Amino acid sequence: MTTDGDAPLEPREFKRGPGGRPTREEAERRHRTLLETTFRLFLDKGWDGVSIEEISRASGVAKGFIYARYPDKDRLFTEAIERLMDDVMGTLSVAGPPPDDVEDGLLALGRRLLEVALAPEALAFYRQFVAEAVRLQHLARRFASRSNPLLVPIGEVLSAYAARGDITIEDRSLLAEQFAILVIGIPRARALFAGRDPPAEEERRLAAAVRLFLSGCGRK
Repeated sequence: MTTDGDAPLEPREFKRGPGGRPTREEAERRHRTLLETTFRLFLDKGWDGVSIEEISRASGVAKGFIYARYPDKDRLFTEAIERLMDDVMGTLSVAGPPPDDVEDGLLALGRRLLEVALAPEALAFYRQFVAEAVRLQHLARRFASRSNPLLVPIGEVLSAYAARGDITIEDRSLLAEQFAILVIGIPRARALFAGRDPPAEEERRLAAAVRLFLSGCGRK
């Protein structure tokens, strides 16, 4: 999404409670608007290309509201990305037991992971963050030290199948990492440069990744 001049990305008008102060619900909505706008402007212009003034103007959120919560742009950007990660976690949360067949279950999980990792906004963020990581090493180190949110739902599914005796798990976190690499690695690399593969090719790669994974983790 692009911005022109003073055109806001979000509505400028916010509801206020008694005394002219925003209600708690309105303050949270305003905060979310701020974080979403920050993230989108970063995708558009890179970190050095966006100022607090522009974020304020584009979101319709006053600078006073911003500085009351964030001492600098780095903290604001970090919170915007962490909120995005929390949202991703919500879309991948496991609801109910996985399919009885372990291969079917991992294929279904793999498809969900690909839809998240290969979404246009996710790819745009990955390109931008990698391009700026050398100059923003303090932020890169912070995010590198965090556990990848995609590993949580993967670990939950793997643990469910291990509890049934379908696979063997010695290190849940490590195994979840390997699954993510097998499923996402090549498709994301290809999508970054040439766009997503056709669905049939994507499914072929996913099926091969799941079979290789099951072979390596002691499928019973």
